[in-house]
Amino acid sequence: MTTSTWSKLALLSVGLVLMGQSCSINIGGTTRLDGGIFRSDDHGQTWQQKNYVGTNKNGQVNIGNVTTRTLNFIPSASGTIYIGTLANGIWSTTNSGDTWKSTSIRAGDYECLAFDPLNSQVMYTTAGQIILKSIDGGQSWSTVYTEPQPGQAVNCVQVSPANGNIIWATTSGGKIILSTDYGLHWTLIHTLAAIQPRLLYIPPEAPDQLYIFTRTNGIFHSLRLGQEWVDMTPALQTFAGATDIRQIDITPHGWYLATAYGLLASTDHGGTWASIHNLVTNGSVAIQTVAVNPNNASEIFITSGQQIQHTTNGGQNWSVVSLPTSRLPVLLTFDPNVKDRLYFATFTAKK
Repeated sequence: MTTSTWSKLALLSVGLVLMGQSCSINIGGTTRLDGGIFRSDDHGQTWQQKNYVGTNKNGQVNIGNVTTRTLNFIPSASGTIYIGTLANGIWSTTNSGDTWKSTSIRAGDYECLAFDPLNSQVMYTTAGQIILKSIDGGQSWSTVYTEPQPGQAVNCVQVSPANGNIIWATTSGGKIILSTDYGLHWTLIHTLAAIQPRLLYIPPEAPDQLYIFTRTNGIFHSLRLGQEWVDMTPALQTFAGATDIRQIDITPHGWYLATAYGLLASTDHGGTWASIHNLVTNGSVAIQTVAVNPNNASEIFITSGQQIQHTTNGGQNWSVVSLPTSRLPVLLTFDPNVKDRLYFATFTAKK
């Protein structure tokens, strides 16, 4: 297919540059917004907001009222992070969140960002019926795919961490599409029931495989570039509420799920799951987030409500800390480049 320059949507976004028209960007004033991005430099003991953008004639500009949908670290560039937001486009930082700047996409919902493993300036995202590609770190974009089915949106995209030419995407209608030439051409590989992906995961050691973690419909596994599909949901269904997946953490030690049932772990790539004891009764309150120390499988952080639970012995004992926000944490993660550093992001309900 022919690649076209992205113009109309970009121009709409540019019109919402930091001028205060967007109700989700705080422009100074006396009200302190307690959302956005938080960072801990002391292993989760204390947290600081990291939302500063700059100043203008109205005062300070920050992202303290945005909802972050995806938080992506660039392994080759310590301190560089991209976030996709609900309603406020895509933002980045090169100093671990001390200051943020917008890409050329400054409005709209962006729930998936994907990066070329060899060149982080090459990135992909989805916007309505299209897949967008940038080769300059988000400053300009081109359309590499348009969904032809009326009423269906492209809802997630992922690049293989081993081969940047392999790109998967999913649509709201359940289509699974694949490009093997950096997004130039796309092929319909498979169709599932309508899904909302929480995560598309391509194992670094198996670039011909794909796992689709959905928000409410379970887990699906593709082998041999989509020639074979396995529904892995039955293993989850033995835990009431576990198919309501809130966050996934995939580590060298195993896979971990924060779900409406509770906290689950798998050491066999989702073939079987085990419940990890914590201070919340299973099925009573959803575990919203999970972050496992990539260097120590016994250390786990989870959140429920505005509290963070921390264990250093695999769930035998937990400590509790109240988070410095009235909002619901929706993403929690270790910084892959800095020991002892964690981040969490919050959800802001639409009015």
